[in-house]
Amino acid sequence: MYIDTHCHLDSEKYNDNLETIINNSINLGLEKIVIPGADIADLTKAIKISEKFDMVYFAAGIHPNEINSLNKNSIAMLKDALMHEKCVAVGEIGLDYYYLDSDINNAKMLQESGFRLQIELAIEKNKPIIIHTRNSNVDIIRILNNYEFEKGIIFHCFGGDMGLVNSLNCDLYYGIGGIISFKNAKKLQNSVKNLPLNSIILETDAPYLAPVPHRGEINSPEYIPIIASHLANNLDCDISEIASLSTQNASRVFGF
Repeated sequence: MYIDTHCHLDSEKYNDNLETIINNSINLGLEKIVIPGADIADLTKAIKISEKFDMVYFAAGIHPNEINSLNKNSIAMLKDALMHEKCVAVGEIGLDYYYLDSDINNAKMLQESGFRLQIELAIEKNKPIIIHTRNSNVDIIRILNNYEFEKGIIFHCFGGDMGLVNSLNCDLYYGIGGIISFKNAKKLQNSVKNLPLNSIILETDAPYLAPVPHRGEINSPEYIPIIASHLANNLDCDISEIASLSTQNASRVFGF
């Protein structure tokens, strides 16, 4: 059995075939899927999907690239969503410096303020955190080290930076997705061999980052077994071991 810990089922790309995808995923061995939050505008849709399908859960959060939407009203919506029985985390939240091209310092300050606010909300509501980091690991580490966490921290789409592994003293998890199958992902393929086995979880980040042999296509939770197979080959173990340990880890961090 598998858990897809990061899958944007609320994407419009699934509007016409969502039920088919979920049924196919169940037949392929998926037992749970988590929809991460990104934009407050999509939160209601994610909640409705989780209410319609027993195996679907969601996280509530505002992506750093959408941080301008963080205000009193959106904060109130996040707080309400975190009380929902199907809400399992705050996220995806964090820092993303990739697209910053003007007024960089102000943009970084705005992202950091929103990140800190949502960290504190997660601590208040006793929820784990799903982190998005891009070109920002130094600041991510600096900020996280200012807090004490009772719940886990998930690095979504882990890219292989061992600084995230060695510089933080908390319950850490690493989302391994389709990138593990890419020929140019040597850093990740080497780093994952040094991760504690009790920290590895699986994700698709669908509809993005489909694994080989579907690279460039619309990704799907149906491809979780393919990701597991690539990871098993990389770690020189059986796919059943990856399925078991990743499901145990995801169940632990999300409280399933």
